[in-house]
Amino acid sequence: MNIGTLTTGAGVVTTIDLQYLPAYITYVAATQLTGLKVNVEGDGVLVDLDAAGLNQISGIRRFGAVANSYLIPLADGFIPNKVVTLTFTNSAAQTPVISAFALQRGTAYFVSQRLKVLASSGKTLQNFTHLGFTSLAAGDELQIKFFDGHVQKFVSADLKAWYTLMSNEVDSDCVDNLKGLIDYVNYIPAADTTIYVLKTQRVGEIY
Repeated sequence: MNIGTLTTGAGVVTTIDLQYLPAYITYVAATQLTGLKVNVEGDGVLVDLDAAGLNQISGIRRFGAVANSYLIPLADGFIPNKVVTLTFTNSAAQTPVISAFALQRGTAYFVSQRLKVLASSGKTLQNFTHLGFTSLAAGDELQIKFFDGHVQKFVSADLKAWYTLMSNEVDSDCVDNLKGLIDYVNYIPAADTTIYVLKTQRVGEIY
C-alpha cells in the first residue's frame, strides 16, 4: 500500500511516520534518492544509506524489476506496534510514491548501514547477510572463508559472475550470505572506501 509521496527537489527531505515496520518499502525514481534513514524508537537505526547503498541493497535476491524501481528490505515480515520514522532525501525534481508491504509476520530486522574501510588497513567481516562494495578496484584484496573450510580469493569479475546465480543484478560487486555459508570476509582496499553491510537482528536486539 502507499504510505506517502516525496516532496520534489534535490536535497528536499520528506519524513513518513508509521505505527509498524513493513518488510519492504519500494518506489520508482528516475534518479536514485540521495539518502534513506529508518529509525525504530527504542531499537535504533535500521537503515542509514546513501544513493550507492540504496542501489546495492535493492538488488538483493531480485530476479527482475520495473524500470527505475527499488526494493529496500527492512524486516523478515510485518512487525506491529513500533514507532517508525522513515526519512527520505530526494535527489531531483521528482515525486516518488513510497509503498510498503509484507508477506508474513516478522521477528527480525534487516539492518543496513555504511562502513568506512581505510586504505591498506583491512577489515574482517562476520555474521552478515549481504555485503555491497562501492567498487572492487584492481589493487583491492578480497578473501572469503566458507564454513566448510574452503578459502577463495575474489576479484571484481568473480563477484559479478557469482552474484548472477542469486540475483539479476549484473553490475554490482556484492557478496550474498543469505544461506549462511560464509565464515568471514577479509577485505583490504587500495584506497579509502565505503562498503554497505546488511545484517539480521532479532527484534529488540539493536543497540
